[in-house]
Parts: sequence; C-alpha cells; structure tokens
Amino acid sequence: MLYELLAIARTQTHIHSKAVHEDAKAVSNTLGKLIINNRGIVRRVVSLGPRYLPKLIKKDQQRHFQGSYFTMLFDASPVTQRELGKILKSDPRIIRSYIYKVPTDKNLNAKLSIDQANEIMTKN
Repeated sequence: MLYELLAIARTQTHIHSKAVHEDAKAVSNTLGKLIINNRGIVRRVVSLGPRYLPKLIKKDQQRHFQGSYFTMLFDASPVTQRELGKILKSDPRIIRSYIYKVPTDKNLNAKLSIDQANEIMTKN
C-alpha cells in the first residue's frame, strides 16, 4: 500500500543556521531503513524546510516554536505502517506526524500532496 508521511522534526538551532536539518535528516534516515528492512520501498523524501510553527506545540515537557517539515512517500505493509506510527509517537525528535494512505485507483495519479498543491498554484 502507498502511504505519505508528513512530519515536523524539532530544531535545536535557529532556523537560519546550517545545522537546522540534522534531526529531520536523522529521523528520515531511520524511518527509511525501517521501511526497507520490512520489504518496503521509499519512493521519495522531500524536505519542506524549517519554519516557525503556527502555534506553540508542547511535546515531552518541551515547548517548540519552530520545526523542520518533511514528507516521505513510501510503499509498505499495514503492519509496517503501524510500526512507523509507534516509532514516530515515541521519538522525541518528532513534534508532530501524520501518515495517510494515498488512493491508487486507476483514475487517480498517486502524487505527493505537495506536488498536487504546486500544480494548483501554477494553474492560477
């Protein structure tokens, strides 16, 4: 099954520094290895860059006001997807995450939601 992960990784430094992507890179690397070890396929990983969060988010007794956003498109079994969800919830480097199943009907072209948004924006 095809899934898309949208996640916000914490940033330890200011969003304009060079080391801002370290946590996001480490987490996406860990998740990619887990998917591949469980017979999955990572199709694409896209960094959306560091941003200020729309509101203050608390996790693990810490307050976060900025984060590094990234998406990952992957094929995996439902069991692997549930395991990813557990890891994301327990990982202190991830502030928020959301995994959803991408519809792969014959009439639909499976794309990242960021690609679909870019297509809509370029049409206008």
